[in-house]
Amino acid sequence: MTLALAADAVESSYPRDLMQWKEIGIPPNADQAARAIWDYAANYSTHEWRVYVEDGKVSARLVSPVRQEKGDRPPFTPKGFQFGRGDAFKRVDDGWLVGFNRGEFGASLYWFSADGNRNYKISEHQVVDFITLPGGVYAIEGLAHLGMSGGSVIRIAREPWHLQWTANPVTKLPFAPYAVAVRSDNSMLVTLSDALVSVDTNGDVVSLLDEVPWGGLYPNSSVLSSDGQKLFIGMRQFVGEFDIQARTLRLLVPSDAFLNKLPKDQERQIYKQYNR
Repeated sequence: MTLALAADAVESSYPRDLMQWKEIGIPPNADQAARAIWDYAANYSTHEWRVYVEDGKVSARLVSPVRQEKGDRPPFTPKGFQFGRGDAFKRVDDGWLVGFNRGEFGASLYWFSADGNRNYKISEHQVVDFITLPGGVYAIEGLAHLGMSGGSVIRIAREPWHLQWTANPVTKLPFAPYAVAVRSDNSMLVTLSDALVSVDTNGDVVSLLDEVPWGGLYPNSSVLSSDGQKLFIGMRQFVGEFDIQARTLRLLVPSDAFLNKLPKDQERQIYKQYNR
């Protein structure tokens, strides 16, 4: 069946404060036809939401789906990997850490001097984002491709007895990571391709949400509320609001005008496939 993309509503403005957004229900898995329609429509949305904190409030904005770089950019264009410019950046005391990540086509983690004139390859980890903790610089890394998904948390350090930075594993993740947020106790909340987990300072992984609705929505960012009780996740079509204590998830949009919908004839085809 060929699926056409229904036109997304074009809105010139929307509230960035997520407290003004509305919840959209998720059809239960038991209703296979309705859930398939929901999944297809969301996956084909052209809206990509990135979450951030502004004036103490969690907000969201539309971003380009083509390229979303993580971290402040260095004052030069990092080169040294066959796929061009970097994707994730971290300022360190002697320069920059740069992650080049092209998914199934390869990846590398590099160090660059502050002026960009010198560099060396640290590892071939598929860095998604960097995190600074009391123990140093960490990163989430991994890949989801063709039904396979895996990743890890790594620590990137330049020990006194080493002239160069090295990357070493801290803990394995059950799936590929998409985004990370750090809590006040320095534990991490990691949004994965197929789950949401916490990673404590000992590297122990605890699952917070085993069944997630963002399999085809590619989360790109996450931030905590000011009280640390909720995690907001930016992704295609929606922003997720996860209550950490209750372990419940809500999906938000500014209004119904931002919901992508399939043409009625395609909805009928899907219902027919499921004998409805």
